[in-house]
Amino acid sequence: MVTFVVFFNTIISFLIVAFAVFLVIKNINKLKREQEAPAAPATKECPFCLSAIPMKAVKCAHCTAELKQ
Repeated sequence: MVTFVVFFNTIISFLIVAFAVFLVIKNINKLKREQEAPAAPATKECPFCLSAIPMKAVKCAHCTAELKQ
């Protein structure tokens, strides 16, 4: 009878530890997914000369074309 109680206690302890480890790993993966969000692009292409220019530019520095906002 004593061995059954020790075995049962070991099983319960294992399940509690396994569940705690599962929750920790689940939260770590959730945090990693949130950090990997893509950043907004910093440049755009000029439609006339196809060079990279800043997003807020109103005039292309390479071909001096007026750009639409």
